[in-house]
Amino acid sequence: METKLLPYYHGKPSWENGIGYLVDNRGVRLPGVTSILQATKSPLQKAQLVRWREKVGSTEADRIIKASKERGTIIHELVSKHLLGQPYSCPNLVRPYWEKLLPILDNIDNIRLVEGNLFHYYLGYAGRADCVANFLGIPSVIEFKSAERLKPLYDEPLQLAAYCGAVNRQYGLKLKNALVIVTTPDEASVTWFEPEQVINSWDLWKQKVDDFWQNSEASCMTAS
Repeated sequence: METKLLPYYHGKPSWENGIGYLVDNRGVRLPGVTSILQATKSPLQKAQLVRWREKVGSTEADRIIKASKERGTIIHELVSKHLLGQPYSCPNLVRPYWEKLLPILDNIDNIRLVEGNLFHYYLGYAGRADCVANFLGIPSVIEFKSAERLKPLYDEPLQLAAYCGAVNRQYGLKLKNALVIVTTPDEASVTWFEPEQVINSWDLWKQKVDDFWQNSEASCMTAS
């Protein structure tokens, strides 16, 4: 597995008023992609989340979210070590997920970035890309997800477009393709986004960022 990594950018996570930020080595703080997506959800999306919590109960909802985050963290660490050729051992907790994911990882080579911090200073956002590499020979931004079962994708197209834009601006690349790999205990799925889809999602993402900053400025004016 060929590895020629791009330079790594320092990024320190921070939180304020429920918004996650990434701080670079100069102290510049930019809101994260995930936080922007959360803050700009439509009223319908917010209502659906409230209904879900009411349906399963707050205790169970918190348990599901916590377990999902823990599982995701472990799988991301395994993916990183595997792609970088570092030793690792797979905990039994995620073994079924990992066994389904491993064959798909064989399609990845020419690895350029793994768990890389990204800063798009012009638009005003930051993020952390799971992987930039070739998938089946095509240079792409790759996102890894885990779930108990396969579900429709929601924010992933915008998330991947945001990472593509930031990677291209930060490193002077021209990536046009992206994909999300979702692994469950029973199967793994690859969803591919062609250049036209990425461009369309990029336009929607830029509007999200603009909405976020407009709302942030409005909040500051109200508070003052």
